[in-house]
Amino acid sequence: MDTNYKDLRLKEYNEFISVVERLGFMTLSNNCIGFPNLESMTEEDQWHTELPFDPWRWRVNIEKDKKAAYGKLFDKKPGYISLEWYPKFFAARRKRRSFMDMYEDGLMSIYAKQIYELFNEDSILAVHEIKAMAGFTKELNSKHESAMMELQMGMFITVNGTKQKISAKGEPYGWPSTAYSKVETWAKEIVILSDNINAEDAKKEILLRIEEIVPDAQQKKVNRFLGI
Repeated sequence: MDTNYKDLRLKEYNEFISVVERLGFMTLSNNCIGFPNLESMTEEDQWHTELPFDPWRWRVNIEKDKKAAYGKLFDKKPGYISLEWYPKFFAARRKRRSFMDMYEDGLMSIYAKQIYELFNEDSILAVHEIKAMAGFTKELNSKHESAMMELQMGMFITVNGTKQKISAKGEPYGWPSTAYSKVETWAKEIVILSDNINAEDAKKEILLRIEEIVPDAQQKKVNRFLGI
């Protein structure tokens, strides 16, 4: 891939989709290995304008349009994975293990279990709903954030749109809240594709793509970036 992503300046949503699909995956902001990220491809004055060229809007639009997954996917930070590459990441990270398999092996926390058990196959829950249903107080906010990161990095839940907060009177208020669902709810057909992918083969393919884009990345940082 000979594109110099550092020189790109994205102005259109469709340009952003094209870059994510060409790369296969990318992050929202700077990362530990210097992999291409959206912030470096856009101008600062584009952000938080609520206009069509606002990259902050793109982050949710791309998963709503089923062009890529969005969530805390790289080094516990936000990023995107295209539909082509998602089954590979799913296979490499999940290794055909269920949540309970990973929990019983000590790879997922009790707080992650508490949250994951809120979801059924149809659930789409906003952050404020998750906190209320699971009983997370302000004192446990850091535990909540850590558990949500675990579940996203483990590819058990993913961002799935937004939901409006509703007052006791049944009236909407405030900014919409990020919503989540099980990965299978967001794109079951994509998850099914991962059943035929060998976890080690998928990991090698992902590592090769990183080497193509960032040939001097340190292996220790790559492992941290991928969480594999």
